[in-house]
Amino acid sequence: MDFRPKLALVGVKNILGKSLKLALEKGKWEIGEVYLYEPGIREYALIDSFRDEAKVVKAPKEEELAHRDLVFFTVPVEDSLFFAPKVSVDLSGTRQELPFYVEGINENKIRERRLANPHPAAVGLSLILSSLQGLLSFASSTVIEPVSSVGEEAMDELFSQAVSLLNMEEVPKKILGEVLAFDIFPKRGRRGKGGFTLEELRVSSQVEGLIGAKHRCLMFRAGIFHRYAALLYLEVSRKMGLREMKEALEDNRYILLESNPISPMKIEEEEGYFIYVGEIKKAEEGRFWLWAVFDNLQRASVLNALSIGFRALRYHEESS
Repeated sequence: MDFRPKLALVGVKNILGKSLKLALEKGKWEIGEVYLYEPGIREYALIDSFRDEAKVVKAPKEEELAHRDLVFFTVPVEDSLFFAPKVSVDLSGTRQELPFYVEGINENKIRERRLANPHPAAVGLSLILSSLQGLLSFASSTVIEPVSSVGEEAMDELFSQAVSLLNMEEVPKKILGEVLAFDIFPKRGRRGKGGFTLEELRVSSQVEGLIGAKHRCLMFRAGIFHRYAALLYLEVSRKMGLREMKEALEDNRYILLESNPISPMKIEEEEGYFIYVGEIKKAEEGRFWLWAVFDNLQRASVLNALSIGFRALRYHEESS
């Protein structure tokens, strides 16, 4: 890409928007001017920065976004705003009708100008399962979700819950809806086929679309701040030993195998690029269990969104 594209981030006050801006600041993409927007904000009510340059955060307007090359949306917006830029990427999860892509799996098929980042759990799970593409016949995943998936207010409330429980005080649950500190609950939400939540069905469907094998997902929310943990059950179509399974995972550039026990709390923030696979166990012939941890904000969200966004922009610049 010879030119330096004009970028915009819509929704910079939430934790996803902040993570996106930070990843873009640290990245090596050749970019031009970067514009920051927040729906509903009053003019000059918020000053932010990008790479140490002060930026006025403004409310998004269609006539402005129409002059931006690549725009990332971390919050829902009306269609007139989303369809205004040259290329738009949705991270809010509200535009499920759009095609979705994952770096390292199907990003070379991008032809559209309007893209969606898949559910963060689907990104991490599909990257793990892609190591066995062509061999995998069935997979199920039990995913433990952190409260950062809800937002910063939820993280603050989780901290307050822990303090209140230890002090035997009334426990706040306005944001989380339940006392989640030191506990774990099945994900709430509307139910669909088989009693799965619509979110679980969405993750299963996206993973199946990405890896071409049947997949089922169960989701829980736990009293942890950051990073997904996932227990995966795999069925492969031929004989495979533990060593071959490990070699298949090691060949995946997004995965690091860990010999020491791993957990969401043991992964440092700067290590959010990788998916960490710890326990690998063979139940019987053709059946395996894996334990994995990955960052819900970095690898599974903003890093993937940036990759597919720049890929789409490059395709349309080279095609024009």
